[in-house]
This record gives sequence, structure tokens and C-alpha cells, in this order.
Amino acid sequence: MTLDRAPRIACVGLSSWDRLISVSEYPAVGEQADVLEEVSAPGGTTTNTAVALARLGARVGIATAIGDDERGTLVRRSLENEGVETGWLAVKPGEITDLATVIVSQQPLERTIFWEQGAQLVRGDQLDIAGLFGGDVLVVDVADVPLRRFLLDLPAHTVPTARILGPLTYLAHRNLPDAFDLALRHDAIVSNERDLLDVTGTWTLSDAVKALQHRMRGATLRAALITRGAEGCRVVTETESVNVPAYLVDVVDPTGAGDAFVAGVAWGMAQRWPWLDVGRFANALGAMACCSLGAQASLPTLEEVETLLATGPATGD
Repeated sequence: MTLDRAPRIACVGLSSWDRLISVSEYPAVGEQADVLEEVSAPGGTTTNTAVALARLGARVGIATAIGDDERGTLVRRSLENEGVETGWLAVKPGEITDLATVIVSQQPLERTIFWEQGAQLVRGDQLDIAGLFGGDVLVVDVADVPLRRFLLDLPAHTVPTARILGPLTYLAHRNLPDAFDLALRHDAIVSNERDLLDVTGTWTLSDAVKALQHRMRGATLRAALITRGAEGCRVVTETESVNVPAYLVDVVDPTGAGDAFVAGVAWGMAQRWPWLDVGRFANALGAMACCSLGAQASLPTLEEVETLLATGPATGD
């Protein structure tokens, strides 16, 4: 099934401004490295996802917080230039806007992030609940756990038809006793292997998959999509666990690839595609996000993603 209109997708979470520095390789402690390229650009997990969706053609609104500083102005302007609706954007007086300094090495291809945390949405901030839950999909990517619990409590009481997609980034590695329970209250989750093992309390991917499938019975969760870098992703439902291969691209910078993958999952959920098709689309979108320095620089249009999909994955199904 494909919608005969642009999907309406809301995102709630974090925004940031990025400073990216590319080096050939990380220097030893106390040594130096020559800078190959430096870029200052919009970033942030949720803003990256929102921009990726807007470029695909979705109607996207974002609920996020910025500081009353120059970086906040730049974040708002960049979102508006991409066609993302910013009516839910909150400016917090006296606070700074998130700043991420990202060091990207070419040998090996890796990145290190230094995060200067700024304004964030928290429990008690005013939100347009009807607007957030009124579209095809809501991406819940907030770092404030009380706010996440509040949002996950709402659908059964207010909008039973709401479909919630949740990246696990801000649930992992925080010693939350109910992290797994919170994950199960989304309709779909996205996670890398490391975060999934932490949230499920398991030691191997196989054990994590078994735990997910066991706990899915009677839960809201219908699918988990586990990113695996160059190996693609694993799509897990209550009855299936299938590896979906990656697409071959010339990788320059992996920053924001996971956020683009989330956007691909949100797009597929809005279209009501089968989960394996969602995984293939998300793999392609995540791969194309790696082709330039910066999280949003190479985010593609829908036509560009469809062209890559037509080439087939790097390895056979």
C-alpha cells in the first residue's frame, strides 16, 4: 500500500549544531593531525531525521528545544529552509543550543563526538499532543526519560491509532530498570547492536532477538530494526528474524547515518509497507547519508533513493 498523499510525520527530540573536522587518522596522545576539511552545519539526531523525511517529500513537523543564541537561530533557519514545520520549536531563554564537535578519521573510517549539551525538551514543557499524535507516524527521540514515559502513556488513552517509532539511543546505557518495558511500548524501534544488548540485558544479538520475540507477545511492539553498519540491518518481528543486506556507496562520513535510517523506517511505516521492504528502504537511505562530510549534506530525495534501490544491495538476499 502506498499513500496517495505526502505522509504526515511528527518528530519530537533533540536538535544541535555540528562542527565536523576530518582527519586522515587519529593522532596518538600528545601528537597532532592535519585537518583535511572542516564543516559547520546543522545536526542533532531528531533534526537529522526530520530533514531526511522532508527531502523525501513528507510533511514534517518537529518539536524540539533550542537556546536563545546564534546557534539556535541557525538551527531554526536551516529547518525552515528544508521545509520542516517549526511551529512546535521551543526557545529556552538563557540556555545554549546543543553543539556537537565531531572528529571524523579516514583510516579507519570512524568518528568521535564531543557533545556540549544545551536546551532540551523535558517533562512539563508545553506540547501540542493532538498535533504530535495526529499524523501517520510519531518519532519519539527525546533524551528526557520522564517525558518519554509520558508520551508512551498517551496513545491508548487519547489516540489509539497512533503509530510510534522509537530510536533506543537515549534509553541505552543509563541503568534504567524499565528500559526494556519502555522499548516494548513503541510500535517499532530502531537500535544498533550495542544499545539493543544494553536495553534487553543480553550478551549476544541472538539472545537479544529471542528476548525481543518473547516479550513482543501481547506488547505494542511489532518490529525492531537493528542497524549493523556495512552488514545492513536485522528486521525482527514476533515470528521472523531476517538480515537485510546493505547498499554499496562511497562512504565519507557515517555521522547521521543512523538518523537517516530512522527516517527511512518512519517513511515505510507511514506507507504501511511490509517490514522487510521498510528495512531495505532504510538501508538505502542510511547509506546515502554517508556520502559527504556532515549529517545532512548528502541526504537524498525519494527519486535518488529509488535509484539506489534499483541497483540492488551489495550482497544477495
